[in-house]
Amino acid sequence: MDDQRISVARRNIKLTLSNGVQVSGETFLQLHGEHSTGLQRVGEILNGDNIFLPVRQDDRVELVNLEQIVSVEVAAEEEFNPLLALGEEHQIKVEAVVGDVLDVRIFVNLPGGRNRAKDFFNQQKRFLLLLQDDRIIYLARNKILRIQD
Repeated sequence: MDDQRISVARRNIKLTLSNGVQVSGETFLQLHGEHSTGLQRVGEILNGDNIFLPVRQDDRVELVNLEQIVSVEVAAEEEFNPLLALGEEHQIKVEAVVGDVLDVRIFVNLPGGRNRAKDFFNQQKRFLLLLQDDRIIYLARNKILRIQD
C-alpha cells in the first residue's frame, strides 16, 4: 500500500504571505479539475475545503496555511482559459495588506446581470482571480484593504 502514489501534475507558484515573506515553489494539481475539463486549477485548490496548501521547494514539502496567504501568482500561459475573459472588463487597482498596489483586470459576468466590480469582490470565494500582464494572481478576499475601479 505504501508504494501506491496518486498521479499529480505540478504547477510553479509564488506566494505572498501575510507577514510579507514571498515563497516560490511548486504545488500539486489533480489530473482532472472540478468540472473534469482537464487539469485542476490552482484556484480550485485555493477555494476548496483544505486549510493547508502543500508547496514543494527543492526536496522538501511544506504546508502553508491558506488563511495566511495574501496572494498566489501563476503564469497565465499555464492557467489561463479564454472563458475567464467573458463578461464586462474592469481595469482596477487593488491594495492588499502587504505588497504593492496591483494594477489588474477582472472580467465580471455574474448571474442576474451583476457586472460591477463590487459584485465581483463580494463573491463568497476565499481567493479571487485577477489578471495582470502574463500572470494570474489569486488574491485572498479577506486580505484586500481597498479597490479603485
